Amino acid sequence: MLTFFTDPYEDELLYGTISRYHYYAGNIDFKDTLKELFGKTSVVPTLYLPSNLNYLSSQLSKKYTADYFIYNHTVYPYYAPFITKETQKKVIEGMKGDGGKSLYTKIGITAGSICAKDGIYYCPVCSKCDLDKKGEVYIHRLHQLQGIEFCPCHKVKLKKYKIDKNTSSRIEFIRLDENYMDFSEETEDDKHIEDVFTQVGKSAEFLLNNRLYSLDKHNTHKEYKKLLDHKELLTINKGIKQRELHERLVGHYGKIVLEKLESSIDKDNEYNWLKVLSRNTKRAVHPLRHILFINLLGAIEEFFNKNKNKYTPFGQSPWPCLNPVSEHYKNNVINDLNITADYKTRVPVGTFSCDCGFIYSRKGPDKCSDDRYRIGRIKEFGHVWKNKLKRYLKEEKYGLRELGRMMKCDPKTILKFDAEFEIYYFDKSKNVNMKKDNTDVLKDEINIDEYKDKILSLMSENPTKTRTEIRQLCKKEYSYLYKYDKEWLYEILPNKTIADNKDKEIVDWGKRDKEILRSVKEKYNELIGKDIPIRITLSRIGRELGILSSLEKNLGKLPETKTYILNITESVRDFQIRRSKKIIDEHMKKKDVVRLWQVQRKAGIRTNTFNEIIDELESYITRGNYYQ
Repeated sequence: MLTFFTDPYEDELLYGTISRYHYYAGNIDFKDTLKELFGKTSVVPTLYLPSNLNYLSSQLSKKYTADYFIYNHTVYPYYAPFITKETQKKVIEGMKGDGGKSLYTKIGITAGSICAKDGIYYCPVCSKCDLDKKGEVYIHRLHQLQGIEFCPCHKVKLKKYKIDKNTSSRIEFIRLDENYMDFSEETEDDKHIEDVFTQVGKSAEFLLNNRLYSLDKHNTHKEYKKLLDHKELLTINKGIKQRELHERLVGHYGKIVLEKLESSIDKDNEYNWLKVLSRNTKRAVHPLRHILFINLLGAIEEFFNKNKNKYTPFGQSPWPCLNPVSEHYKNNVINDLNITADYKTRVPVGTFSCDCGFIYSRKGPDKCSDDRYRIGRIKEFGHVWKNKLKRYLKEEKYGLRELGRMMKCDPKTILKFDAEFEIYYFDKSKNVNMKKDNTDVLKDEINIDEYKDKILSLMSENPTKTRTEIRQLCKKEYSYLYKYDKEWLYEILPNKTIADNKDKEIVDWGKRDKEILRSVKEKYNELIGKDIPIRITLSRIGRELGILSSLEKNLGKLPETKTYILNITESVRDFQIRRSKKIIDEHMKKKDVVRLWQVQRKAGIRTNTFNEIIDELESYITRGNYYQ
């Protein structure tokens, strides 16, 4: 679980957020960042459609869900309304899981895409504004879209960042640095071209910022047919007047603009993009061309708002997860809603599916705000709920009804999963009488002497077996006697052995503690003396010494090492202060006047974070008499 993560800025690509995290966390090796965020080093950073987002979300305690990242910090919404529901589902599943390899092909971003971009792009005006307001520049997802050459807000040409992914390590996260950026502004002399490019950019921005969940290629095309009919571009038999449509599009945009957008049309080609798009064939058409088509027939806002105003019997997304044992209980994190009709009454039935695996349904429509937190039926408890129940069952200290109250379910459900998990904490003989509140009735129905005889017989037949092994041989009898006659049970069982007592030490931990402490001290002195500051953490020291696994598992048995590590390890704030003080020391050594804004810039610390440590730095500078 991460204790620190860079909050994404508005319209920032997740790729850029992670690149800033790598920088602020003080990691030197990008593999460390991949391991911290995705649990493995085999993940290859990708600009447009990242994967393994479920794991990343779990590392952030569900502060940000996978759906949040997908819809707010990837380019997926740009393509979603123009691909099929099946493709949408596959792409989202791939981004949440480990399906990154085929995502680009599925969505239509290939080497032959039109207006393809081979680097990271930025608007010089947006970047200057970011620098003034946030103290740093970042990667806007709008500027990375294929087909967007101008910033629609400032009407200036986008510029390519000097550092290119093609010349960098394949696992590197490139972070924008103002020192490598050109802030000069270039505009378009041709007013018509500027207007079209600006309109295209604003349309793309609309697609990014509006969650058009209900739309896919099929119903988008149905709207196309309605618009074409309204514009009198359909024949009596509802065929499309292709020649007239072609003339209107070329007349509206002009051949020069279409050439610049790599969208020229050969009217004699039966498979030109305009015919393919208007006929709704299986072939994919780039979102840029959909935008040109929609803007020819009307405003993109009107086109999509018609679809947004559909019947919503369960209100607007996102919806709350009602998994009672999840960390995001009652938080609005669900975007996956499937609406069907009840087969008898025909009222709407909503099925809500959360990333934690919890799936529930209820009949609608919702009549008040409290209905959003109502469950009609639980369809799937999910991995989070099941793992929690497994842990409780293995602890063997809760009663059946108590567990039912804790897990917010019927006791029968607990019994079902107890058998499904093959834990068998609650014996089958108890199930018959689970409706009886008086457990003494159950006790009377069982011959306790038979249970005792069976255990004694097993011990006689297996004189070398340990307590644990005996328990495995007669789980039912052992569990019952543990509850009703523990004193007798413990009296006849063999004494605990090393196999029973896992905590018995088999190594000289005192000697090992001193050896590891010596190595840790040496490594600390080495790390703290490096010219480029490195954050001192348990993970860093453990990896450097090659004993990370041992430290994580056995630190409690190494008291001196543990005390020393707790004293030297740094939080992100501690590291930022040390990094800033090192910069101040360098200024003082040169007898330069120290200016805090310079320190912040060189240390690469965000303004709001820097303001939290500024008092301590001012005090440090004042003691050196170099404060300004």
